[in-house]
Amino acid sequence: MVPKLNYDCLQNVFEHLESSDQGTLFNCILVNRSWFKILIPYLWENPFSIVHRNGAANSKKLLKTIISMFPFDKWTEEKLNSFKYYKVTYHKYRKSIRDYLDYMEIFKSAEFHGFIDKCSRVTPWKYKNLKRYYDEEEKKWILKPNHEYDESSISSTLTNHIFNIIFRNCTKISQFSLFNISNMIIQNNSNSFKNLSNICYLEVGKPYYLGNIFRDCKKIKKIVIHLHGYDTQDRWFGSSLLINFLKDQKELKAIHFLDLSNWNIRNIRYYQLRPIPEELLIQIHSIEELGMNCFILPCRQLNTLSKLKHLEITLWKWKPETIAAFDNGLCPLLEVLKFQDDFPPLDVLAKFIGKTKGHLQCFYIKNPNQNHYDHTQLLLKSIAKSCPKLNSLSTIINITKDLSFLKTLLISCNELKNFTLMSIDFMSQSLLQEQLRMMDENWGVVHEKCQYKKCKNIDSIKFNKYQIELKNYLIDH
Repeated sequence: MVPKLNYDCLQNVFEHLESSDQGTLFNCILVNRSWFKILIPYLWENPFSIVHRNGAANSKKLLKTIISMFPFDKWTEEKLNSFKYYKVTYHKYRKSIRDYLDYMEIFKSAEFHGFIDKCSRVTPWKYKNLKRYYDEEEKKWILKPNHEYDESSISSTLTNHIFNIIFRNCTKISQFSLFNISNMIIQNNSNSFKNLSNICYLEVGKPYYLGNIFRDCKKIKKIVIHLHGYDTQDRWFGSSLLINFLKDQKELKAIHFLDLSNWNIRNIRYYQLRPIPEELLIQIHSIEELGMNCFILPCRQLNTLSKLKHLEITLWKWKPETIAAFDNGLCPLLEVLKFQDDFPPLDVLAKFIGKTKGHLQCFYIKNPNQNHYDHTQLLLKSIAKSCPKLNSLSTIINITKDLSFLKTLLISCNELKNFTLMSIDFMSQSLLQEQLRMMDENWGVVHEKCQYKKCKNIDSIKFNKYQIELKNYLIDH
């Protein structure tokens, strides 16, 4: 008979389960009490990720569990029950015996609002009974609000209640992303924000939140700032709240400036050099990871970040001045270099890689560019010469002309076990695999035809993607 696995062994096994795989976790907790005890923290680590499961039923079950632990006050419950077709329901035992939210470590704003949205919806067939009226301004028929069913009021009420619970009871949150929250919630919980003091990863949309909600956070290791437009950059970069907040972060290692606004409405001013105030530069001078979206620092400022190991750039277009700034940039300790959209000319890129002094371990180009196929051989030669520690690679290549340079790269970068090549030119999967297996019979190739489109006004780029891996590496991992 197989002996019973102890607690530590089971925990080591369950750590390989993804916390986002809610279905598997739910099935596992039903096995026995030991499994339940071990898995509950994983299941509740990021509870609002349940929104990714199809349908609203799972989100509503989660809401029922939460309000069974933290019931609505009488006034809130009466308000929600006053809406036709909406009724507050608790579990039969009414009050939960355990505070599962105490295990929550991750809060993501997008998941939370998706969860609230699903919990606020009425059952579709009930919409047939709702009264409609014609809005003269909108020129369309809409559901009559307030009198029958008002999703916005229900959503607002649920949001306020759940946020109050989180701020007052969840003390173990280490990752927090917040883009929008009402002032009323901030005022109601002003004395509870100290519970967020264990946050290590912060994603934030407004400077105001740093001086209020996250004022007691002193352990931030990575912060992602959402700029939301050119004018917002000025508000962020000139914000004393941001500077004072960063002064308290003695463990800060990474900062990303992210702009997710629509490419089609972005002004050409985005794709330019963007110096930041000296006082802000002083606060981030020792960071090891920097992400820049829609702008790039002048080389004078970039070169002051002497400890930089991870550089991630997202530019829709590289203008001459941004190319010049990158060309003169110097990051001798750089280990990771990523381009999430366009990238500089390959000869400039090859020169920059040559200045990393053998530290580069990851080089990543997300999408190809039809205008950047000159100097592919120069880039491959630079990587082969300057990156002996490279273990992750995604780059463009002229697949029909550059094979000999690729082979040289694989000999020099002997830690590289899997990589991605993108090419406008085509070579059959079998032929490329045959060429690579002349070096090592374990190389395997998977070919995929792809298409990349930047925006509506620009033609899409058709290219070939080759995923290449060592077979024995796959077995080991």
